[in-house]
Amino acid sequence: MAKFDIKDGFWRLNARQGYEWNFAYVLPQREGEPTKLVIPLSLQMGWVESPPYFCAASETARDVAVQLTETALGSQDDNKFVDYAMGNMAVQALPEDTDGDLRYFVDVYVDDFLSMAIATSRRQVRHCANAVMNGIHSVFPEEDGNDPISEKKLKKKEGEYALLKDMLGFIFDGEEKTMQLDAEKRAMLLAVLHKWIRSAKRKTAGIEFKEFESVIYKIRHCFRSIPAGKGLMTPCNNIIGLRPARVYLHQNKKLTTALKDMRTLIREATAEPTKCKELVMGHPDHVGVKDASLHGVGGIIVGEGKACIPTVFRLEWPQWVKDEVLKTNGRKKGDLTNSDLEMAGLLLLWLVMEEVCSFEPGAHVALFSDNSPTVSWTNRLACRNSKVADQLIRALALRLKKKKVSPLSTLHIAGEKNAMTDIPSRSFGSEPKWFCKTDEELLTLFNSKFPLKQNTWTVFRPSQKIISRIFSVLQMKTLNGWEKDDPGVEKKMPVEADVPELLVDMGLEEDATELTKAVGARLTGQGQADSPVSNDGRHLLQAIEERSAEEVE
Repeated sequence: MAKFDIKDGFWRLNARQGYEWNFAYVLPQREGEPTKLVIPLSLQMGWVESPPYFCAASETARDVAVQLTETALGSQDDNKFVDYAMGNMAVQALPEDTDGDLRYFVDVYVDDFLSMAIATSRRQVRHCANAVMNGIHSVFPEEDGNDPISEKKLKKKEGEYALLKDMLGFIFDGEEKTMQLDAEKRAMLLAVLHKWIRSAKRKTAGIEFKEFESVIYKIRHCFRSIPAGKGLMTPCNNIIGLRPARVYLHQNKKLTTALKDMRTLIREATAEPTKCKELVMGHPDHVGVKDASLHGVGGIIVGEGKACIPTVFRLEWPQWVKDEVLKTNGRKKGDLTNSDLEMAGLLLLWLVMEEVCSFEPGAHVALFSDNSPTVSWTNRLACRNSKVADQLIRALALRLKKKKVSPLSTLHIAGEKNAMTDIPSRSFGSEPKWFCKTDEELLTLFNSKFPLKQNTWTVFRPSQKIISRIFSVLQMKTLNGWEKDDPGVEKKMPVEADVPELLVDMGLEEDATELTKAVGARLTGQGQADSPVSNDGRHLLQAIEERSAEEVE
């Protein structure tokens, strides 16, 4: 990894003739002296349009650098600064030349050009360095001996390809494949949070709003390397929206608790930096679909990229939950809404998946819900108007961090097309045709409606601990222990997972769409790596939508 910086960036873009008067300013002078105007001929700091104009130029240089990297090795002239990029021991340890493939990445953030390479020889590293610097010079040429690439920073080894590199305030470790906030910035945040938390015990101590806002923005930046941290930010966002003169933590227990959790996550990231594969979404290894109604919640779990036992689960809401929702629906003051129940159902789905699926660090998970607020809350890990949903999101965020999975892919499925999970969520008597007194009856019904090719569905009964966790959040109790793992549970279930037979049959129909055929081919083991399925995370959802309602009828 290497970073190349453009010096005096804005001043290297000349204003179009006639537009330079937008930057005119008056020089200060003594009284009685003639007025002197300064008319800059280039972009200026402080003008709101300067960054987008400059970024258009720097991104063009990035595009040129990518094209140059695609050229054959040895086709470029050596840049005059190329030796600055070659001095690291890791580069020198590579052979001079090999036949191995070069993998690379080039991007730019305003005036910082970032280059990453998985190289097998020094020649490949030199090629990448030449491509980036020649790309910069193609858009920002040297003028009167003033080179756009900062040689001062090159001498500080910023442009040197190395396995450990500080870029944009984060430390990237190419050997361990990790990312964490710069040590100095991290220490500052931990010290400030420690001071704030201690001040919460003193009723007279308040935090200046400007200080609070500044630090929270820095924490938000830090959480780019800790995605689950976003789920703790809602109390801080609410304070920033109110903009009080001072922030008193002793009056806001929820905010104090969130700050404590933030400090814990940052401290954990210090001891164990985040793996980069935990930062990006991908094609799902596991898929969960759920539905919640006034009567209960139910869902299914299947494997996609990884094997998983096909599982159906359900949970009936206690009467106090139903009463609170009925109050709200009747326009009386109730503590719960339908969307709160949907969010609770999604949290329950995740807790069941923890028991059923074997999550590896960086695992990709897709969750489907027919409730739009739940999908939005989960994708943003934030909620504005519901205190209960905010508590549920915080609980989910802590579990995501504990399991070290990548950010969730949460997608919407239309309610009328979600019949597969309508059955378990309404199997408590509200729909007579789906009423099941026991789990055995539910299993029989589900296997008849959605038969599997080789195995049968498995009914998972949530443990009392899982149930009590969900109910305690709905009652707005504390979240103590959510960041910890429970003792392992021995599961006596089938080892081999399968997929619904009806989904396989879809792909064999003559009038099936291309996507549907790809679904059938993928599920029978005949799919190709470049099929639409391999790039479309929604294919399982589309399959359910096309046939679930038909099968239920």
